[in-house]
Amino acid sequence: MLLKNQLSIKHIIKKTTSGNENILFLMIHGYGSNERDLFSLKEDLPKNFFIISIQGFYSIGIDKYSWYDIDFQNEKKFINIIQAKKTVDKISFFIHEAIKEYKLKEKPVWICGFSQGAILSYAIALKNYDKIKKIIALSGYLENSLLTEKINHFNDLEFFISHGKYDTIIPINWVKRGLKFLKKKKILSFFYKEYETGHTLCDLNYQDLINWIKKKHVCI
Repeated sequence: MLLKNQLSIKHIIKKTTSGNENILFLMIHGYGSNERDLFSLKEDLPKNFFIISIQGFYSIGIDKYSWYDIDFQNEKKFINIIQAKKTVDKISFFIHEAIKEYKLKEKPVWICGFSQGAILSYAIALKNYDKIKKIIALSGYLENSLLTEKINHFNDLEFFISHGKYDTIIPINWVKRGLKFLKKKKILSFFYKEYETGHTLCDLNYQDLINWIKKKHVCI
């Protein structure tokens, strides 16, 4: 594992260990975490995934980063929209940059985010729907104000969406609003499940996630 600086976003990688497909699996950590957080998934992922986990732009403590500011006391201004939109653009650029640098397949790209990373994953995927086909949103929600593209026909997108019933950071009703949005836009291919937990990834959630990845990976 090596923190790489040669591209526009600092990141760590795990190279493909079998086959020659080189499918990009991008990881986006949550608020106050770092690029090593979701990277722990790597041992259970398919061997032909080229795994990249990126580091947030804003330092908020020792080895803690964020992608944009959050106001936990103000539900209406929970997200710094200006910062978040810039981050969506930067990560979108990074995806194109990484595909070229590491000689990866143009599509399908997989994207996986937790919390703040999940919120970004929705927006990044819908902005880059020509490349990103599999979206994993863990303990996050779809924020309409981050969607810059007209949502027309994204029938080939597939989502894994999970949330804790007792999450006090991101209320579960925010997640359900996003599900309604997906259904309204006829994005119907998604797995959604609630777990007896808070703002975290429990063992059952983890197993469901890995099983979903393996099932969808076979379908590629």
